[in-house]
Amino acid sequence: MKIGIAGNGKIVREMIGAAKTVAGISIEAICSRAQSKAKAEKIAQECNISKVYTDYQKMLSDSDIDFIYVAVSNNVHYQYTKQALEAGKNVICEKPFTVKASETEELIQIAKDKHLFLFEAITVIYAPNYQYIKDNLKEIGTLHYVHANYAQYSSRYDKYLNKEVTPAFSPESAGGALYDLNIYNLHFIVGIFGMPKNIIYRANLGFNGIDTSGTALLDYDGFTVVCSAAKDSESVSGIVFQGEKGYMRLEGATNECALIRVNKKGETEKIVSKERYNHRMINEFIAFEQMFKQQDYKTCYENLDHSMMVMKVLEQARESGNLEF
Repeated sequence: MKIGIAGNGKIVREMIGAAKTVAGISIEAICSRAQSKAKAEKIAQECNISKVYTDYQKMLSDSDIDFIYVAVSNNVHYQYTKQALEAGKNVICEKPFTVKASETEELIQIAKDKHLFLFEAITVIYAPNYQYIKDNLKEIGTLHYVHANYAQYSSRYDKYLNKEVTPAFSPESAGGALYDLNIYNLHFIVGIFGMPKNIIYRANLGFNGIDTSGTALLDYDGFTVVCSAAKDSESVSGIVFQGEKGYMRLEGATNECALIRVNKKGETEKIVSKERYNHRMINEFIAFEQMFKQQDYKTCYENLDHSMMVMKVLEQARESGNLEF
């Protein structure tokens, strides 16, 4: 995999750090807007990336690149991914895939028509601790309640309080708690339980209509899931699954899937961690590289079906919460 990066935000450095540990992956280029060229050049110099572009189309024409990693603002994920696919490049797109479910559906169809790989960069579904919970949840018996919470006081929130709006809190950029943080909860829950019967989203809205925090209620047969996320406050994060024989708790931020505690009636607490790496993004890039190397379109497209389902849940939640973007 020879990757060209579109974007120069914080996530780009994290991605480079993770991807460079994976055999078979190289970072060939980075592309930014002209006004951000100095920032891109600094990343390139520090991370040993040989090419810096300020023209996206020129990077898409680079024959040394077979994958584009899209890490721009949420509202232009669709545009950048579509251009890359139409140029014959495989794509890794940061979460959320797009703003609208119909856009994701279109991108998936283009990828299939052109026989290209298309991945959503979502750490959750590639985490071994996520897979452990999915495989072993039956241990706690009939499930009655699930509560997922991801609260992280944003480094940009103080600026927001002073009416300085960055993309993280901009409706025009499709920012906010639902699309930035709660999406991890939704990927986790939908990955295990599938499409909910009903979705309600209640948001705390800021002065410009963005959700600085909020809670989604997902109804399933026999139980309810509460998915909360906050960029305006801090608390303990994690997911608790409550069943008739006990409970299972994922500790920490949902996107890291760091540690599991299993408590069953009459038994000593069991602590589980199947994680092997010290960076949350390594598992997904190992999976991407393996699918590409083995030309495993079947698994790629199955994961796209999952992403499509999550986008439908995300869109219904956004509409329920009256988020106007």
